[in-house]
Amino acid sequence: MSSAPPPPRDREAPEAPEAPVSRTATELALARANAALSAEIEARKQIEEELRRRDRFLESIIENVPDMIFLKDARELRFVRFNRAGEELLGYAREELLGKNDFDFFPEEEANFFLASDRGVLALGRLHDIPAEPIHTRARGIRWLHTKKIPIRGEDGAPAYLLGISEDITERRAAEEARLRAEEDLRCSVEDLARSNGELEQFAYVASHDLQEPLRKIQAFADLLMTTSGPALGPEGKDYLQRILGAAGRMRTLIQDLLTLSRITSKARPFIAVDLAEVARETLVDLEVPISETSAEITIGPLPTIQADPAQMGQLFLNLLGNALKFRKDGERPRIDVTAAVADGRVEIVFSDQGIGFDDRYVDRIFKPFQRLHPAGRYAGTGIGLAICRKIVERHGGSLRAKSAPLEGATFTVDLPLSRERPPESRGEPR
Repeated sequence: MSSAPPPPRDREAPEAPEAPVSRTATELALARANAALSAEIEARKQIEEELRRRDRFLESIIENVPDMIFLKDARELRFVRFNRAGEELLGYAREELLGKNDFDFFPEEEANFFLASDRGVLALGRLHDIPAEPIHTRARGIRWLHTKKIPIRGEDGAPAYLLGISEDITERRAAEEARLRAEEDLRCSVEDLARSNGELEQFAYVASHDLQEPLRKIQAFADLLMTTSGPALGPEGKDYLQRILGAAGRMRTLIQDLLTLSRITSKARPFIAVDLAEVARETLVDLEVPISETSAEITIGPLPTIQADPAQMGQLFLNLLGNALKFRKDGERPRIDVTAAVADGRVEIVFSDQGIGFDDRYVDRIFKPFQRLHPAGRYAGTGIGLAICRKIVERHGGSLRAKSAPLEGATFTVDLPLSRERPPESRGEPR
């Protein structure tokens, strides 16, 4: 029995094609790559724009700095950068300066100084400050600069550039020199004035002291002549003799006032605590006779204690109150007020009266020795009293001023510190 023939083979079926890659996925990948690239490009653009912005900002700063800024290469020390202030100072356009060195613009000696300075800064590798150096400019002559030089290092750590910043101090230097000259001139003038015042004070003391002896003899012999020979002189002779005695008395008063004026500094006492109220009370006792004779009304307010020379404070009060009693209106009872105000470590003492006063135009004149505004025959005195007052007040570090009008009284204001550690040195009185 034969087996059945095999079934006929079917024609070989063709292989199925591979599934195509999704075009959508490829496009997405490309899109992502393009986006990343675009973002990177944009980021780089932003960075470059930021760098350009920073460069412009830095450039603007350098250009607008009022001091000269320059940059030299470290190898040949040629200019590679200059700002506007440098152009204006030196008188050269930067195109003329760039690529050149100091020897192309400045005298050889000056250029050698700059070269040595630059090499020293690069060798030391740190900032170098030059307080003052002269430099020749094209149109402005020699200028003085305050310069700071700084080495700028490259990536390898070695100096690649030299940065310089220079400030024009010509006017400031001239002003400082003028100030120093003025201070020196003032110091010399003060020394000359002090020496002159010292010599004048010693002369006044010696002259006044030596004049007293012959004056005493004149008075003594005039008194003796009046006593022994008065009846024989007759009325005319007695009148002459009285005039001699009167003139001698006035001369004696003048000499004593000159001595007082000269002794304010030459025979001054150290400062101690002085109760001005007590000084005022003692002054009223000294003036008891003229106060009684004129029926004067004197009101003295509270006065503080200050550091002062007690004798000179007594002289000050005596002169000012004595003047107020002297220069009174005829037929009127003198009225004098003394008040004080303390503030900021000082006291202001005001002496005011209702006397004959004076014209304010002559206010400076009354404080000068021998300057009188009223007839000597009517008002006794030597014309030195207020000069003594001002000198006393100035020795105590204060001031004395006056205000008045004719027939409206006068006001004298004394301004003094409450304390002063040490008065001016007194010069020894000649013997």
